[in-house]
Amino acid sequence: MLKTTVVGNYPKISSDKNASNLRNALNLKDQRKISPEKLEETFQATIKRVIQEQEDVGVDIITDGQIRWDDLVTPIAKNLNGVEIGGLTRFFDNNVYYRRPIVKSKVSFKNYSTVDQFEFAQAHATKPVKAVLPGPFTLAKLSLDQHYNSIDKLTLDLAEILNQEAKELEKAGAKFIQLDEPSLCYNPEKIELAMKAVEKAFDKINCKKILYFYFGSVKSLFPRILDTSIDVIGVDVVSKPENLNVIFNNDFKQELILGVLDARNTKIESEEELFGLFDKVTNKIRPEKIYISPSCGLEFLPHESAVKKLKGMVEAVKNFQREFLFE
Repeated sequence: MLKTTVVGNYPKISSDKNASNLRNALNLKDQRKISPEKLEETFQATIKRVIQEQEDVGVDIITDGQIRWDDLVTPIAKNLNGVEIGGLTRFFDNNVYYRRPIVKSKVSFKNYSTVDQFEFAQAHATKPVKAVLPGPFTLAKLSLDQHYNSIDKLTLDLAEILNQEAKELEKAGAKFIQLDEPSLCYNPEKIELAMKAVEKAFDKINCKKILYFYFGSVKSLFPRILDTSIDVIGVDVVSKPENLNVIFNNDFKQELILGVLDARNTKIESEEELFGLFDKVTNKIRPEKIYISPSCGLEFLPHESAVKKLKGMVEAVKNFQREFLFE
């Protein structure tokens, strides 16, 4: 049976004018017109709404929408010793920016970044909540290293810190932990380093371990990434449609997250188009080992488009199973 999930982030601002408006609340907080407690109420209301929307459309494994995250790396980086948060830098080839961490000295663990967030989300969800973290290689590549002068040493030190975070997430009840490694798609020559770091980040983790790639080609990463303890590999087949051939040309023992919804384009995929992809992949991999998802996080889209895409995805999966898998 095919399952559905999301990659990570989700639009923070609702198209419903009656919903809590986090952007307005943050602006008012900057102007000292509302209290930190009032801002926290808005954060919590937004996260509850995002969880409810995912559950309402029928997504099987959800996230908290990473509502408290400004970008992929800052939430972790700000809780590391040896790191300062720098200025804005473009996030891959998107029209969004992130604050680049600056590594000033040896990095070490300072505080947990996501555990409280996960516990809050799971307490307000009826579906499993997936915890999402930046992969150690991507976290290193998106940082400015002014201390190590070695991507290898920085990546492996970050992996140890992420392992502490992952262990605490599992202790808090996480059944799924995902590492995002988009930078590896652009630096395939570092595959051995990245896989060593991923294994270290997931050391002694018993829940379902997920590794997700988006924005780039995964051709040069296979078959190496199949030779790991990773349980689930996620592949964006929208940004690079040729990634689908990589899936067909390799012997998957792991489960697969197939990123088929274009999370950077408002155009709604047709059911016929999705059926074609589902049919090809289920002929290669057993349906019960496949999760269908957007290509990357949904925050690049307007809220209304994100909801429509998720509804269409879940409905297409249901109809495909009814028409083709359970005949």
